[in-house]
Amino acid sequence: MAKEFLSKKGVEFTAYDVTKDRDALKEMMEVSGGARTVPVISVCNNVMVGFDPDRLELDLNCLKQSTEI
Repeated sequence: MAKEFLSKKGVEFTAYDVTKDRDALKEMMEVSGGARTVPVISVCNNVMVGFDPDRLELDLNCLKQSTEI
């Protein structure tokens, strides 16, 4: 759902398969405070565990504003 949401918005992102990439799993757990649930999405220094489209929309607005400066 998160990948589809971001793709529809035209947002470039990098997806990692944490079941196959141990370094990505380690980084995800560090960034998320130890979460083992996916997705973990980081935008504008905000970390979201799980998918919340409304919150992600707000974070994307932050990203858009920071790139317009």
